[in-house]
Amino acid sequence: MSAKAHPAYRAVLVVAAVLVAVAAAIGLGSGVRAEGGVPIPAPAGTTWSIIAGYNTATHSEADQQDPHAIDIVRTDASTDWTPVLSPVDGEVSWSDDNGLTIEDANGYAHLLVHLDPDDHIRRGVRVSVGDRVGLVFPAGYDVNGGVAHIHYAIHATYGGGYLGRSRPFIGRYAIEGRELHWSDESNLHAGVEFTSTNVQNWTAPAVTNPVQDPPEADEAPVAVADPEPVPVWTIPDDAPVGGWRTVGVQRQSSVAGLFADLDAPLSELVVHNPYQDTYHRFDPLDGGSAAIAVQSLMPGQAVWALVNADVAWLPAPPPAPRQVTIRLSDGANLISWQGPDRHVADALRNVAHFSRAYRYDPYSGTWQFWLPDGPDFLNTLDELKSGDALYVVVRVASIWTQLP
Repeated sequence: MSAKAHPAYRAVLVVAAVLVAVAAAIGLGSGVRAEGGVPIPAPAGTTWSIIAGYNTATHSEADQQDPHAIDIVRTDASTDWTPVLSPVDGEVSWSDDNGLTIEDANGYAHLLVHLDPDDHIRRGVRVSVGDRVGLVFPAGYDVNGGVAHIHYAIHATYGGGYLGRSRPFIGRYAIEGRELHWSDESNLHAGVEFTSTNVQNWTAPAVTNPVQDPPEADEAPVAVADPEPVPVWTIPDDAPVGGWRTVGVQRQSSVAGLFADLDAPLSELVVHNPYQDTYHRFDPLDGGSAAIAVQSLMPGQAVWALVNADVAWLPAPPPAPRQVTIRLSDGANLISWQGPDRHVADALRNVAHFSRAYRYDPYSGTWQFWLPDGPDFLNTLDELKSGDALYVVVRVASIWTQLP
């Protein structure tokens, strides 16, 4: 089903014309969402951009050593003296007065340079994800090309701190859930933006069609835990009757799995593809939607659900606020708010390149909008309740971490 065929989308276009613009066509980015193997080596919630991303004058394919290195700078504040956090659990295998390496359990060394290591950082010290290891040097304190930044690369190692060739940030080392694939194009990933999720006891983002590293010969199969049960939910007495609802995704699932877990009086789900700005229909009784049935959904995404006529139903809110990280494409993104009930301005305050937000109210069958500095008659979206689904429009593709 195309975007123009969906009745809810047509309603968006009508209202959006009054606002001048809505949901621009979305292009594919340079990265692919994948297994989230490492976080940005900086505090959670800080935002970063790549200024040198593979095969540059200083990270060259010609030297056969670090063509896959990235240089990152902070975009929400000054990079100077920003704390640097370990992106992995491991052992410091080398350090000097402007950097260090941390060797992980797979034998790869994570090189962090252009920083002032903390006094306790020395060879043999064990560190965990989220542990502070130093502070970013400003320009003039270090040979950093006149720009405060973190140089981050993952290298094969020969032990004793000796580094071999670098490897790309893919598979088990996808960064913040995004793969940075290799090509010989110069500075391929410049401008890619991230929001750090680095905290102690960090857990990698969930998987959406990942390109995995080939398994090591001695790797044992990993047991997968049974999914958490869906909490019991009582339908409110004033729930709207029949029609379209937006439903937030609370845990990783396929489209068909979400339909079954909801156990609701629904006839179909509709999934928004932000990269192509299209909508795709899943009907469990229609074999033609089988390809959509197996599509992965991640926490923080949202879908449309068609409630059977004459039946009152609303989706259940999340059992508790949680932190989720969502990849936003330039244009309109159908997402869900997983944090606590919060004013829309506070909930969306750390969305990079934010333009506007709007949500469908099933009680009134109308759209609510919020535009920073917009007039009161337009800003009818006031509070986001936990589990609410809405469209967030951004001007540039980025990563958004919802912090409870």
